[in-house]
Amino acid sequence: MDIPRSTFDNLDPQKRGRVLEESLHEFAEHGYHQASVNRIVGRLGIAKGSLFQYFGTKEGLFRHLFARALDEIKTPLKAIRDADSAEPFPVRLRRVFVAGAAFARSHPLIWRVYRRMVTQDDFPLRALLLSQVRDEALTYFRELVEGGQARGELRPDVDPQAASFLIEAALDRALTAQDSPLLDAGFGLSHDDETTRQARLSVLADILSQGLLLAPRGYSDDNRNINN
Repeated sequence: MDIPRSTFDNLDPQKRGRVLEESLHEFAEHGYHQASVNRIVGRLGIAKGSLFQYFGTKEGLFRHLFARALDEIKTPLKAIRDADSAEPFPVRLRRVFVAGAAFARSHPLIWRVYRRMVTQDDFPLRALLLSQVRDEALTYFRELVEGGQARGELRPDVDPQAASFLIEAALDRALTAQDSPLLDAGFGLSHDDETTRQARLSVLADILSQGLLLAPRGYSDDNRNINN
């Protein structure tokens, strides 16, 4: 990832924040191709050359915004993964789902840019940046599952890679459903009530956890009740 020039790092924090917010708003509103550096600098009241001095190109600006967004979502998720080992896996997974949904709702511009990237085949850097997001997410969930296995909470026969794929897919759909009643299909994730939304996210996380947890002692395939 490109990093901003030292001139940008040396700006007043409030001015840095304005540059990033206005730039993010432009990409969220217009996508990458139609995003205008002229509009950004016009709203900021700075010379066009200043923005290029900070980031080199429009691509450099976008890469920096993307890297910052990724760092922001990773911070709370890492805290959940690295929590006290006494915290059970189902509790961790519930917290991950709730934290991910909260981030998407509290950072609507970042989420809108991400959704544009997912749905637009001609979005520049799409393959590279989406691969990075997916790789980071799958690594995170694999480590979460492997940690649960190491603590003896989860079934040792579960493939961590397959489990991480399933968890990531469910979470991605859940986040998308928050903004789309059609995709939500009445489940409750697009509900305005935060308590309802968190409850539904917890239901999803618990169902996934139940498939991964060790069976209770004394439980086996032989004593299942199966009606033929």
